[in-house]
Amino acid sequence: MSAGLIQFEEFSLDCDRYELLRSGRPIKLEKNPMELLILLVAKNGHLVTRQEIMTHLWGDDVFVDTEHGINTAVRKIRLALKDDPEQPRFVQTVTGKGYRFVAELKNGNGARVAASPGVGIPAATTPVADPSRIAPARASANRAVVAMVVALALGVAGYVAWRALSRTPAASPRVMLAVLPFENLSGDSSQEYFSDGLTEEMITQLGALSPEQLGVIARTTSMVYKHSSKSVQQIGQELGVDYVLESSLRRDGDQVRITAQLIRTHDQVHVWAQNYDRHISSTIGLQEEVAKAVADQIEVKLSPTYAHRPSRSHSDPQATEAYLRGRYFENQFTPEGYRKAIKYFQEAIDRDRSFAEAYSGIADSYRFLVITDTMAPREGTPKIADAARQSVLLGDGLAESHNSMANAMMDEWDWPGNEKESKRAIALNPSYSNAHRIYAAILAAERRHNEAWHQIGEAMQTDPLSPPNNAEVVRTLYYARDYDGAIQQAKKAMQLDPGYYRTHFWLGRVYAQKGMYKEAIAESEIVLKATPESNLALTEMAYSLASAGRQAESRKVLRRLEARAKNGFVPAYDLAVIHIALNENDAALKYLQRAYDEHDWAMFVAAVEPRLDPLRSTSRFRELVRKLALPA
Repeated sequence: MSAGLIQFEEFSLDCDRYELLRSGRPIKLEKNPMELLILLVAKNGHLVTRQEIMTHLWGDDVFVDTEHGINTAVRKIRLALKDDPEQPRFVQTVTGKGYRFVAELKNGNGARVAASPGVGIPAATTPVADPSRIAPARASANRAVVAMVVALALGVAGYVAWRALSRTPAASPRVMLAVLPFENLSGDSSQEYFSDGLTEEMITQLGALSPEQLGVIARTTSMVYKHSSKSVQQIGQELGVDYVLESSLRRDGDQVRITAQLIRTHDQVHVWAQNYDRHISSTIGLQEEVAKAVADQIEVKLSPTYAHRPSRSHSDPQATEAYLRGRYFENQFTPEGYRKAIKYFQEAIDRDRSFAEAYSGIADSYRFLVITDTMAPREGTPKIADAARQSVLLGDGLAESHNSMANAMMDEWDWPGNEKESKRAIALNPSYSNAHRIYAAILAAERRHNEAWHQIGEAMQTDPLSPPNNAEVVRTLYYARDYDGAIQQAKKAMQLDPGYYRTHFWLGRVYAQKGMYKEAIAESEIVLKATPESNLALTEMAYSLASAGRQAESRKVLRRLEARAKNGFVPAYDLAVIHIALNENDAALKYLQRAYDEHDWAMFVAAVEPRLDPLRSTSRFRELVRKLALPA
């Protein structure tokens, strides 16, 4: 029996083997959650403060979002232990302080483990019986148990202390890599779209290279370091990566020279470097060549899917250029940017009908226009589905294709299909944060909140500086009705990008549910300023005003939307939400029925949206949820 084995209920924690088991079967738990679980168990019922956790997991010299990291680790522990935060069997939250492990612990022989100073915690304050009243045989047995407990406690304490000093797992599950933005040496700023596009392509290639062995920081976070003067070592510390890939390009007409070099972060040693001279039509295919060279240098094995997939070369240079321009505009995250992206993706397809990535780009761009209420679902949904299916047909081995199909399945209310495609996308490229984000959305809609939190945590792991990801964390907490956590996360997200309106959008909803109406209105005003006259912004403003009791002002906004609906597109779902805030439930139900009939994309959150709560007791609403095949 392992000296470091601790048991609680049906679980066993083997500290020596760094393994958690349930009824003898291993349970996958990542580094930080495992470290935290061992720390909590070692403290055995005593409070572990958030400051202690932060120091234990990251130390004092690493820049990471520790608050989010702690929350993610705790949620992953609870998911692994099937623990309910409202009625915890294992991990109890001490509001504003930290956490404690509350289950009874036993050692490998089944003897109860009592809290002891040997674990580096204060001695228990439970009264101790007078030794003179204890029978000799019992005293002998107790001494044996105490000896085992002390040995076990010292073993755990030693392990915890060693982990705190090293802060490195015995065998790291994945090598982490960051691809820094390609440096444009062409002397032409109009070529930035080209260098940025190749950066994204390289990240995509490396992310799919060896999912079990290599994790890659996503595009949005990597782009923060564009033109950065920070050292490779500093970037490595900030992102927690083992290697950095630096690249530059110089373009002369249709000829491109790319220089790539792989640098180890802890000592800034240049592990490998290579120059490539290619025609522009070969630049996307070249990413595969560089990716495989990187794999050789860091000794990771190519996944079978990656090793056997067909080459991604495109012979028409103008098709490649159009595709990269499309990606450039898509990453602006604006309606205007997505419209331009569609134009360029279509140009790429017109020149090369086999361009799977361009079809995926079209599908994703149309979906953004639909979910921002810029385009009616009846117009956008068929285009999303057609482009996504064509992308999968041409690029079955691409995570982007299956992620686009997951979006299409969500819009068609095919929940099993969405989950299947999301899992496929993640399996192909676990570093593709968009796939985790989409999967988190459907999990939240199905009330699978712990799983949703796990997925959005995975998205944040590879793309922690992404404004969309940070906003989606707020969204995930909103639908889980963790409003205080959502507010805390929103404030952190706004430190990264105070102008990203989607964060303010979700924060406004949170404030409204908290009854903080003044704050909700202020957030709605920010959204309205960022997206003037948009259906989405006007709806949020009308809801916030009505919730605050300012019904006359709310009705004024409602009349504007109703007038617009006569000659243009206004989602019936939006009108339903406003009528709920105005305490007009019959009108709200009428519009919700219309939203269902029009296949409004927003109906997929009907089972969890807090703003719909006033309708949940009605038979008409329950029937709508039943037809959506969502949990009631």
